[in-house]
Amino acid sequence: MKKQHKSYALLSFGLTIICLVLFSHCKNEDKKTSLPVVTKLAEKIIPKVKANTTPFDRTEIRKRLEAKISAQQPLIVHVYIPLCDNIHQGIVPTTKSLGDGFSTRTNLYWATSGGTKKFFQKHADWKQVYIAKKISGDILERVAFERTYKNTKVYMVADAYQGDKMEETVNDFLAAASSQKQEKLDISPSLTLDIAGASDLVMFNGHNGMMDNIDVKNWVNDGAKHTDVVINACVTYDYFEEELLKAKAYPLVRTRSLLYPGAYVLAQVIDDWVADIPEAQLTANAGRRYCEKHDCGRGSKVFKSGWRN
Repeated sequence: MKKQHKSYALLSFGLTIICLVLFSHCKNEDKKTSLPVVTKLAEKIIPKVKANTTPFDRTEIRKRLEAKISAQQPLIVHVYIPLCDNIHQGIVPTTKSLGDGFSTRTNLYWATSGGTKKFFQKHADWKQVYIAKKISGDILERVAFERTYKNTKVYMVADAYQGDKMEETVNDFLAAASSQKQEKLDISPSLTLDIAGASDLVMFNGHNGMMDNIDVKNWVNDGAKHTDVVINACVTYDYFEEELLKAKAYPLVRTRSLLYPGAYVLAQVIDDWVADIPEAQLTANAGRRYCEKHDCGRGSKVFKSGWRN
């Protein structure tokens, strides 16, 4: 069945104009093109979803992370990225090269200074340890980076999905968040990582595909593992509630505004997640980091943690 999120009433012309004016202040990282934006604005109009799962906190997640760190086991982060696509996604088009959903060489979400691959390649504290192309019919490229923190080591795996594979990206993200998708990655002959559903932090970074008419499967977690997730896409606080409850995935970071899914936010969140700082401070730090790149004040209202009230 197609999952469609419908508002109770149509947006008024005035509200549309206000939202578009507000969004015009958010600028592309490279400042060469207008930032891709969604064509449907959903903040404050999506009805709250009744889920058949009771909301939970991060108690069990924190215990598992502490146990892994104490045992000197690395923490695993897996990022799912649908490449920016002018044609196949509900965005206002950017330039042809930045919006080419089949180009890992030029794509806005992958190859620019704020794109995930390029950003982490240039980051002084992260080291690239793996790269492969055409992982599957959906994934054009996979990269992995490592960073050694004071008390642990973190491996971050990032997958660049074709821009026309939004439905597949969202479903793979939720499959991993629900621990239903298991996968291993051989970094070297002596190092194999358990990724996807075995990851400690699962991230989605790109256009909010839930705003489009996609088929989202029923990813129910029948196991005991709870997992932190980050959804760095436009107004995701109004989406994914029921899906995350069923997946037993805790919404560590979701967004309250339209934005550019810059990798600098991912890096900031990972740093604070490893340090186990309080959720409110983590999202405040992410907001400040975002607004260092964009004209949006202190960033106190950009990100939010936890379940909807």
